[in-house]
Formats: sequence, structure tokens, C-alpha cells
Amino acid sequence: MLASIQRLDGVFLMRTLVLIAALAAAFGLILPGRADSGQFRPCIMAARPGDQAMAMFHEINRFDCKARQRGFPVGGAWLLSPPLRLLPDRPYVARFNSNWAIDVRLFIRYADGDIRQVGFTHDEAPRYMGVGGRYVLPIPVRDAAPVRLLWRVQQLTTVRGVVTGAEVLDAATLEERTLALSIVYALCAGIALALIVGHLALYVALRARFILIYVGLITVLLAFLFVSSGAMTILHPNLNIYLRQHAATLLFASGTILVLLFGRSFFPASIFTPQLRQMSNATIAALSLSTFAMLLFSPRQATMLDDIDSCLYILVVAIVPVVFLRASARRERGMTLFAAAWGLPILLVGLRMMVSLGLMRGSNVYDLVTIGMMTIEALVAAIGIVWRIHRLGLERDEARAREMAARMLADIDPLTGLLNRRAFLARAIGRETDQLLILIDIDHFKAINDEVGHDSGDEVLRHFAEGLRTVAPANALVARLGGEEFALLMPAPAAMSPTAIHKALRTVRMPFGLTVTCSLGACTGPMVSERAWQAMYRAADRALYDAKAAGRNRVKIGAPRVVAA
Repeated sequence: MLASIQRLDGVFLMRTLVLIAALAAAFGLILPGRADSGQFRPCIMAARPGDQAMAMFHEINRFDCKARQRGFPVGGAWLLSPPLRLLPDRPYVARFNSNWAIDVRLFIRYADGDIRQVGFTHDEAPRYMGVGGRYVLPIPVRDAAPVRLLWRVQQLTTVRGVVTGAEVLDAATLEERTLALSIVYALCAGIALALIVGHLALYVALRARFILIYVGLITVLLAFLFVSSGAMTILHPNLNIYLRQHAATLLFASGTILVLLFGRSFFPASIFTPQLRQMSNATIAALSLSTFAMLLFSPRQATMLDDIDSCLYILVVAIVPVVFLRASARRERGMTLFAAAWGLPILLVGLRMMVSLGLMRGSNVYDLVTIGMMTIEALVAAIGIVWRIHRLGLERDEARAREMAARMLADIDPLTGLLNRRAFLARAIGRETDQLLILIDIDHFKAINDEVGHDSGDEVLRHFAEGLRTVAPANALVARLGGEEFALLMPAPAAMSPTAIHKALRTVRMPFGLTVTCSLGACTGPMVSERAWQAMYRAADRALYDAKAAGRNRVKIGAPRVVAA
């Protein structure tokens, strides 16, 4: 498994998942045969009018130890345990499941032949529900050891069996297991509450849809814990016991649907493809209808509806390997591991459905495994959400970087790397303090192009722009307005004089041994509006024209602009 995780190869990880599922299946198929060594499956026979417990203990041959309890005729049934190896004068309890039972009677035969009876009716059932959602009946203590148990059950349906998960425990072991289960349930509930609160805050901040679905999933998990642990009936002993069955059915289906919805919203379309989305839509719709029918018509049509429900859950399981293999094909470690963690609990749902269909022997460990795996999935999903948010953050940063780069490209003159006219005006207009605007024009640039060619002329422009950027003060805006015309803008109070800039530009070395001169026109004034800019530009352009008219390669300064209209 470690090698698979390190390599993150799709085939290896799929083998790992199959191995885990096979081990769980094997665990369910192989149950202990004796009552004192763990859970056991009682032998069963249909009850007949006039049957007495004493006679049933002696007519062992009438019991069928291989018959399936699922689909057993509805009505009365007797169930006989294997021989017990218990001690006298010690308190024991019998733990078991008996869904949809109207009346349950447990007869205990002792080594001296005495028979005692305990049990409950439908109305009394919640008072005998223990932690873990299983009935607990105390075995009366006598100086003779209990040697065999016999159940007399009147049931409405046998869709999940008559008596399942039966076992005998001493009082100390029961106390230890109850404490351990209580710790497990409390730990899972605490984790669920912490995840709900934390991710609600995360959703408020980020508004990501998959976070809200995840919060719903954890809320359903918490409610499922409340029901499956028996806490609902323990806290409300007068509650109808069948309500627990309906609530568990509804919550289990809701959790499965939310797992699908979370996967759809979490995985990108390259993994959860449109075809998988259509398949999941059909599955969710069918599962919703099936669950509604189960709640409405149970227990009358429970067996048929449960078979339909189980087939739909297996259809859910079929989505997992496709999602997993597509995730592993992308070679993204986080996405592959998350797909594995997301899919494993769904595979265990498939094992539960195989138990429900009678294709393999069930065990109460599946309830704990399901709760444990749902909790692990919740934790891994939380990590996955953090990882996804991190990825979204990286993608957002990359998008911003691309946007900034695009804006820079839109603002920059591609030949010289200086600001273009649009970007220059956007940054210049709106300055209220006096600014020094210098317009610069390369002298006789057409003649340079004619002498060295346009490509070499572009090289002259690049060298001149680099020289202008070098000599300009750090707080100056430097732009190419078009052709061979450039502009400098800087705050007037601390501005470098136009004459100093002209002198510095004369020292810039040009390519091809060319001597290049320039003329400068300057003007001072505020630039609070576009009209002010136009006035400043006209004044500086007039000064530039005067410089050219006076023989070029010189500086002319126009009258300051006082009013910025």
C-alpha cells in the first residue's frame, strides 16, 4: 500500500482499493461459529401455533442452520443459538439486532434444565436499545451456567434478517465495549461539529459551492451518528422504534447523494465528465424515488424496495473506479489521493449492499466501519478542500499575473519598452501640482531611416529610449507618444531641468556610429484635466517647434500655464 501511495500509479492504487474491499468482504463471510467466541448466526425455523419453548430446546433437528433469514416468511420465528460456554453466577447479556420486530422473547436454558424468559414488545423496545444501536437483554444470573439461547420473534418483515449480529457478553466486556463505542461516537461527533463550524466560516469567506455541500454532508453524518449509535432512542425512550429505521434509511441515502454531489462539484470536468454527471443525475433521481418509496411503503413492500435500493447503491459504486482512474491519469498527487479517499467509503457502501442482497454474510462491524470510513472521508475531504482552495488561490494568482502582464503589454510601447500614449495620459492627467512636461523629438529621423534602413532606424529608437529612461529622474513618467516623439513628465518643484536632460541625452551612444541629436520643448503647469493636458501639450509642442525652427539640437521653454480649465 505504501508503495502504491508513493508511486501514485492508477493501477497500483486500484489494486490497493480492491484488496481492502476483498479483506472486508472476507471478514464478513467468515463469522465465528460459537456463541462464546464472538458473533454467531442462530439456526431458524418458522413458528407454529402451540409451540412451547421447552419443546423447542429439545427439537433441535427442526431448526435450519443454513437458511437465510432475509426473505424468511413473515410472522413468528424461533431462533436457536449454538451451545454456550459460560460460567455460573456471572452476569451476561445477549446483544442482537431485530429490525421491524413486534415482539421479542428470549428464553435462556441453564445447565440444570431450568428455563428463564426476558424480552420486550414494540412499545418497550427503545428501553432495551444500547450504545451502538443494538438491543441488550440481561441474562438472569443463577448458580447454573446458561447453555443455550432461544428467541421467539414476531416480525413485520425479514428484509434485513430476524435476529442478526447476535452475541453473548459478560457485564465487564459489555461495559468496556460500551465505553469504547461511546468514545468513538463522541470523537466522530466532535470532529463533525468542528468541521461544520470551520467550513461554514470558510464558505462565508469564499462562497465556494463544494464547501456548502461538504457542510451538508458532515451534518448528515452527524445525524446518522445520532441515529445509528442508538442515542436517539436512548434519549427518547418513548419514541416509536420504527422511526429509527426510517431515519437511518433517509440519512444513509442523503449522505450517499451528497457524496456524489460533492464529488461533482469538487472534481474538475476533466475527471467528473459530462457522461458521469448524467449518470450521477439519473442515479440521484432514482435513489431519491426509491428512498421515498421505502419510507412510504415499508414494511409492507420492504424486501422488493430494498432490492431496488441496493442495486442503485451498487450503481453509485460503479462511478468510483472511473473517477479514480481519470484522476490518477492526470498525475496530480493531491487529486489522485483524494479520489481514493472519496471512493473507498462508497466501495464499503457496496459491501453493505451485498450484505443486504444476501450475497455475503453480514456483521455489525460494517456499521462501525461505515461510520469510521465516513469520518475518515470527512477529514480527507477537509484536507482536499484546503488543497483545492490552495490550488484555486494559485490559479487566481496566475490569472492575476497574466492579467497584469496583459495590462503591461497594453500599456507598453512594444518597440521601446516605454509607456505608450494611452498609458502616459492615464497616469499624467489628474495631477494638481505643477508638472514639467518635456516633449523630445529626434532630429532628422527620416534621414536616419533613409541612411541605415527602417530596421536599423528602429534600433536607433530603442537605444534613444533606453538612454532617455536612464537619464530621466526616478519619479518621471517616460513615454513614446509616436514615431520619433517622446515625452517626460515630472513634478516641477524638484524636476531636472530640460537643459540638463538635453545635455545628458547628447552623451548617449548610438548604434552604427551614428550621431543623433534631439530637440526639446518644455512647459510647466498643472494637469488636473484632459483640457489642461491639451493646453500643456500645445505650449510644449510650440516650444519644440521653436527649437526646431532655431536650428534643432536645442531646448526651448514655453510660458508656464497658470490656469487649468
